[in-house]
Amino acid sequence: MSPTPTAAEHQADRAATAAATARAVRPLWEQVDPEDLEESWLAQLAQVVALVAAGQLAAARQAGPYLARLLPGEPAEGEVNAEELAGVAGDGRDLSGLLAYPVYVALNRIRRGFSVAWSIASGAAFLELLTRTLVADAGRAADLVGMIARPAVTSYMRVVQVGACARCIVLAGREYGISDGFLRHPRCQCTMEPITRTHTPTPVMPEDVYAQMTEAQRRHAFGPDAVKAIADGADIAQVVNARRGMTTATLYGKTVRATREGTTRRGIAGRRRSSFERRPGERYSRARGVRLMPAEIYARASSREEAIALLRKHAYIV
Repeated sequence: MSPTPTAAEHQADRAATAAATARAVRPLWEQVDPEDLEESWLAQLAQVVALVAAGQLAAARQAGPYLARLLPGEPAEGEVNAEELAGVAGDGRDLSGLLAYPVYVALNRIRRGFSVAWSIASGAAFLELLTRTLVADAGRAADLVGMIARPAVTSYMRVVQVGACARCIVLAGREYGISDGFLRHPRCQCTMEPITRTHTPTPVMPEDVYAQMTEAQRRHAFGPDAVKAIADGADIAQVVNARRGMTTATLYGKTVRATREGTTRRGIAGRRRSSFERRPGERYSRARGVRLMPAEIYARASSREEAIALLRKHAYIV
């Protein structure tokens, strides 16, 4: 099954590196002067940048040994130059500007009337998110460079394990071309496992990851209404992806929670409708009527049978 033990260990090592870097940076934030947040943080910025860059370098250096263990004997056209992936963000931006931003998050909160203590805590949370993301991104970039350098690698599989968010879980088992970018969100811990003619891990699908989760983990990742819908037979991807187009609509004079996701002619929900319209400014026609969110379905249904019928009508059960 995927991930292989080596891929799972690599993901754990990468997450540990990101967490250790965040812990190293945190004491510097704790030294900021509440009376002079901006200057006190900027005075420490060079040290913060050095710590994050060191974390990025450590993460990037994990790629070579990981791929060598996973693909023994597969030749590479060169080694990953980890140093070039440290000291910058994945999009090429300078670390100094990015790592200055947490103090502006805190100052913005203060200007909006929040307490100084809460605002400083908000800055700390943003700094941790930023640090973990920068380190993980550097590591993933190194993994991808290392895979591209190995002619035997034709594609890669996303490594998703328990603890991931719902958005990542629905991507579990997906295979991507070697030139495809890696879909990730801030603080994402997912990694990649290469695929060759001789190394073909068996996909772990979203349902497999979901089955491994405890009830508490499911509720945390998906929310109670989504967990209930999945238990009633709803498709995991449909439930999660519906959130992307969340909106409100008026139905029988009441405001309801709805989604526009999947309501075009190509969407599963759209294919179950017979009439469409294209609103001004929109590129595609969408199905007439309202596609309810699972939470709204359970709020309206008077029985489990009615809830299942509505889940099927709104294409959560496919």
